[in-house]
Amino acid sequence: LSLISQLGYQIGRKFSYCFPPLSSNSTSKMRFGNDAIVKQIKGVVSTPLIIKSIGPSYYYLNLEGVSIGNKKVKTSESQTDGNILIDSGTSFTILKQSFYNKFVALVKEVYGVEAVKIPPLVYNFCFENKGKRKRFPDVVFLFTGAKVRVDASNLFEAEDNNLLCMVALPTSDEDDSIFGNHAQIGYQVEYDLQGGMVSFAPADCAKD
Repeated sequence: LSLISQLGYQIGRKFSYCFPPLSSNSTSKMRFGNDAIVKQIKGVVSTPLIIKSIGPSYYYLNLEGVSIGNKKVKTSESQTDGNILIDSGTSFTILKQSFYNKFVALVKEVYGVEAVKIPPLVYNFCFENKGKRKRFPDVVFLFTGAKVRVDASNLFEAEDNNLLCMVALPTSDEDDSIFGNHAQIGYQVEYDLQGGMVSFAPADCAKD
């Protein structure tokens, strides 16, 4: 029933989207067919796209871990048959509780911060930006064959009282993890359904 399925061979089963920064007045862009291809863009990385028979309308990737600076934490799940959904409609990144805990511990260690005891509604992990730092190290999501660097400003939102809150939440270890759209800001994300790949190309998505 999807638009992509209906267009099918006319677009070579390729499409891409590009989310501009939240501070931008620009709208997101979608491209189809040859216009969607990002192979020639400098810095592009690609990872296998996995479509499972039990949920053919969902797109899965293999997440191997997350790194910040020279420190890294690994997932403990299978990294061959798709352990995280990639979703354009979910804002937050959702991670299984066991891996989420390791991720938060890594942020606290590298950023040198402590979690506030009662974070604002919606969030799970926030910390005080006491020195009002404007820059924090990027977070790198380590997919099979692709290191996707996420600007800290896309992964942390500023709230009242100098709080920075992570746009990521934990979920049960029985539920699916999700790579949400905040983490995809600043990339043209290409889906090649025929070739079975998802590619991330750095892009100024506020431009036409």
